[in-house]
Amino acid sequence: MPDRPTPPRPPARDVANSEVPDGIPTRPQGDVAVVVRLVWSDGTEEWRAARAIRWTRTHVMVAWREHDHDPRSERHTWLRAGDVARSVSWFVPPERVPPERTPA
Repeated sequence: MPDRPTPPRPPARDVANSEVPDGIPTRPQGDVAVVVRLVWSDGTEEWRAARAIRWTRTHVMVAWREHDHDPRSERHTWLRAGDVARSVSWFVPPERVPPERTPA
């Protein structure tokens, strides 16, 4: 079976809100599921699932895959702690119309 050529990938986007802290931990500290706020260099904002692997009091190093099934697409960046959350409860649900009540 001949090898299929790998389709070209678009260039990686730059994370505009990336910020490296002072005093970086040298060893991974864990693998914690998180939700991160990424601001891309073109100004778009995205919330996505990631993993926290290192942290300080003010910053978190996160890892995520650009393409879920491609381990080579894994990216790492430092973000301010305010751009990283373990869970969120503030996503706005779709508007619901209350059911009509019939008079008794």
